[in-house]
Amino acid sequence: MNSTDHPFISLLRPFGGTDGLTHTSPSSVLAYGIGLFFILALLFQHNGNKIKCFDMDGVPMKELCISGASKAAMLFQPYVLSLVAGGLGLADNGDNSGRPLVSKQGEKLAHDEPYIICSGKHREVVLHAAEHVREFFRNDSKDHFKPTGMNFGDYFNRCSHRTTNTCTMESVLGQCVGALNGKQWRVVRSYFDPAYTGNASLAMVPSFQNEVVKWLNMLKNDSLRTGVRRLVVHAPTSCKILLLRVIPQTFYGAAYDDDVGMPPHAVRIWGLTVCQAYEKLVRISQIQGQVLKYVMAGGWQQHQWFNMLPTPSRRQLDLYHRDWQAFNLEMLETAQKKGLAIPAEHIFKGVQPDDAMSMDQYLQTIDEMIFINIDITGSVLAFMLNNLAKHPDFQQKLYEEIVAQKAEEGFDLSSYLARQTTLLHYLCLESVRLRPATWFSVPECTTIDKVIGRYRIPARTPIIIDVRRLNTNALTWGLDGGAFRPERFAGRSPNEYRYGYMRFGVVSGKCLGKHMADVLMKVAMMTVLEQYKIEEIEMNIGVRDGYLAFVKRKEPLEFTTGTQKREGIITG
Repeated sequence: MNSTDHPFISLLRPFGGTDGLTHTSPSSVLAYGIGLFFILALLFQHNGNKIKCFDMDGVPMKELCISGASKAAMLFQPYVLSLVAGGLGLADNGDNSGRPLVSKQGEKLAHDEPYIICSGKHREVVLHAAEHVREFFRNDSKDHFKPTGMNFGDYFNRCSHRTTNTCTMESVLGQCVGALNGKQWRVVRSYFDPAYTGNASLAMVPSFQNEVVKWLNMLKNDSLRTGVRRLVVHAPTSCKILLLRVIPQTFYGAAYDDDVGMPPHAVRIWGLTVCQAYEKLVRISQIQGQVLKYVMAGGWQQHQWFNMLPTPSRRQLDLYHRDWQAFNLEMLETAQKKGLAIPAEHIFKGVQPDDAMSMDQYLQTIDEMIFINIDITGSVLAFMLNNLAKHPDFQQKLYEEIVAQKAEEGFDLSSYLARQTTLLHYLCLESVRLRPATWFSVPECTTIDKVIGRYRIPARTPIIIDVRRLNTNALTWGLDGGAFRPERFAGRSPNEYRYGYMRFGVVSGKCLGKHMADVLMKVAMMTVLEQYKIEEIEMNIGVRDGYLAFVKRKEPLEFTTGTQKREGIITG
């Protein structure tokens, strides 16, 4: 048989016959080569895990396939779904319950039992009840580990080539601290943690207050409809503008200022006036958003062979890595020239001279801290403002608490912010309960066999938690678990909902910036409510969802100093 008549060669044949194959043109050889590359890539593609879980009677756990959506989009759905063209099957189906459709499909399929979710080549067990989570953590929680790249695909977690002074990263966030395990996770956290302790976050309070006041003054000039004592603002966009200024400042300090390599005049971004000091970071965040869109949309970018090609997604990722590294090195250079002591410089010692972490881990953890947290915290802040507008009675009680506390002799703001028995704290707890950091937790694997919800779970099985469903489960929160009612936390010990409330991740995945986010949200709410009442506005032409009215308060409440308190105020 002539080798040129082999069916495999026929499959690769571009056009025309194979006469004179030995004298093939370079273009034909290239076509054959590309065809062979694609077919071999498909033939040798890894098929992923094949986990199977059975109950005591040998009945297999039910499986839900979400082949039309990516795992990453499912995880971050509340915050980045707008980046992805619709049709992923993830959005709320219109019943306003606040849960993504995939969560409801899982409940319909398996009811109160765990189930397996299938996304591409990956399978993961989904838990959603407190008793499930308790068993998941029992005995081996400190030994849990995350699967490679958190099962987000090759584009998220490509291997990278590292040197000390240069960075040729090829992944999106595959080397951030949230994706690391074991010793390397502990090493990276040891450099980042000191900048984000509870005390370090409280030390940032004056800076937070100053930035929130600047933000409110900016809104006066940029409000959609500025009237007498009234502003109309788009809360999601405005909150992101605030956080794009505040969160990077916690890392870059005074180096992140108006004169860092940029003209000092103002520019327009997202319809609002901002200082050009962070115009560059805004531009980089937009590039990062485009890169993240490829992760969310899934598709070919999940496959290693595709990411080896000179595709638009690869070029976009290269552009992001180049600009992101340049920006961070510029911040370090500015700090050194001006003699500034900033967290970024201290943490960078882990790269140079200590060589304890890679440049990838440094840059991608900053990405996680800044860009991901801006989206998440901004979404929660907007959710808070929206619910204060919808619940004016609670808003008034909270305002009265704030004024009463500030009227106390010897009032200490840091102590008030740190207390866990105030309406302000309950507002933060309730908001994150209903609008969690992620819809689903990142996958973690057990190290021992377990029995969860009557199913045998083999060791090394990836497990995720349906956070929104867990946080509203009626067994923990009652029949109104899906309703906004911050007072539900009054008198309740955290031990009562230890396994029924997931706020900042699970075990090793706990949010690096959890203290900072908590303090920042409280400072923002205090500063806004002292000056404005938050009200809903009527939806009409030109006013879309997310707009709220900030109504200037006429006169602040006055309270007698000392120990006297107004009835109904929870002071702890």
